[in-house]
Amino acid sequence: MIQNSLAEIRKIINDEIDATLPVPETKEARLIEAMRYSSIGTGKVLRPLLAVTVGDLMRLERQTAIRIGLAIELLHTYSLIHDDLPAMDNDPMRRGKPSNHIQFDEATAILAGDALQTKAFEVLLDPKTHEDPSIRADLAMALAKAAGAEGMAGGQMMDLVGEKEPLNLDEIERMQSLKTGALLHFSCVAPAIAVRADKPVIDALTHYAKALGLMFQITDDILDVEGNAEMVGKTLHKDSDAHKSTFVSILGLQKAKELAKSLRIQGKEALSIFGDRAAELSEILDFILERKK
Repeated sequence: MIQNSLAEIRKIINDEIDATLPVPETKEARLIEAMRYSSIGTGKVLRPLLAVTVGDLMRLERQTAIRIGLAIELLHTYSLIHDDLPAMDNDPMRRGKPSNHIQFDEATAILAGDALQTKAFEVLLDPKTHEDPSIRADLAMALAKAAGAEGMAGGQMMDLVGEKEPLNLDEIERMQSLKTGALLHFSCVAPAIAVRADKPVIDALTHYAKALGLMFQITDDILDVEGNAEMVGKTLHKDSDAHKSTFVSILGLQKAKELAKSLRIQGKEALSIFGDRAAELSEILDFILERKK
């Protein structure tokens, strides 16, 4: 079951973060404590799970896949800390507990996000991740694109614009392919980059990741409307309260659910090149469609 796999990966990633971010007995200890506060815990760890699962599919050394997953989780956590700031979504809750800027303060939260982002690249570029420096460089380049103006940061900018003016369906899809989809795409293709996989494999994983990323965001929009706040672990109805354009606001709840189901089919079709070896990746699609948090 995917739940069991997530629990296993969560423990592995938590242990890796714990070892990577020891708290010093110096004045910057508060910064490390803030980094640990948001990155160690009960996060979904979907992205590290994808990295490890695709890594197994690619027959990549498990420790390399885990370190890729660690880098992804560190960078993802940075984005959540900054996303919750008053200047962005101004959200007081994350992962079922006070957001970083509430638990600490805004300045510390900004620094914690900055430091987690740079730590992610430090992890990828460490020889412990891969012995080949050119592969480490390629992984770092791919993550940089996923995180920057061509990825998460660009998507967040579109999200902020969407608070002031309505977005159409194509714009919403583009926004989410950057804000959410770019890092999910990296999670799926990074292990293939690490083994120098050929183009058909990269293309198949790209199509899978695109379907998965859009489906993930649609289910997120659905949960924002009809989810349980305690189970989801964050404030609900934020988008409707802020009058943001979402898949649900444009399509309606039922059509959004139908589109999510259609994307699951597309994702499974993209995996056909791998046959039965991609069974767990297929199960992840099912899990996302049916998730409650």
